[in-house]
Amino acid sequence: MQHRRFVMRSSALFTVIVVGAAATASAEPKQEEISGRVSLNEEADQKKDAPRNPSDWVELASPTPAKHGKEFIVVGKDAGYFSKLRVDAAKGKTIVKSVRVYFEDGGVKNVRVDRTLSAKGARSTTIDLGDAKSIDRVVITTETHTKGQYSLYGSSGTSVVGSR
Repeated sequence: MQHRRFVMRSSALFTVIVVGAAATASAEPKQEEISGRVSLNEEADQKKDAPRNPSDWVELASPTPAKHGKEFIVVGKDAGYFSKLRVDAAKGKTIVKSVRVYFEDGGVKNVRVDRTLSAKGARSTTIDLGDAKSIDRVVITTETHTKGQYSLYGSSGTSVVGSR
């Protein structure tokens, strides 16, 4: 008799679990942006897939502290093709020593920058990469004694953009 009660209770518990799991599985996912990178919103996905203007600048790295000295920024082939990079002062003063670009095709471009970027002076520096190519990663080397931050942008356009 006691075995039968256990089986009945187990069956009821199992039914509750199955019904709860089915209700959870059929629920609509929240249509919000997750980490600024992935969206379950169809409209946002359609905009992301739309081709961008060649002269548009795309953020490749959000504000990054210069105190790290050397920062590795993974770009990847899904980001598209770029013929220019721009390093912007995001906060305070940043001394950019060099930028090394690793392309998806195996090529590497080293650029000695040696520029001080700040909100009160030269705000950005632009690096010409030549023909638009897919970038694997970018390594930015900065002086570590400043408390500034910088952002990295890329463009596939042909418009001429100088320092601000």
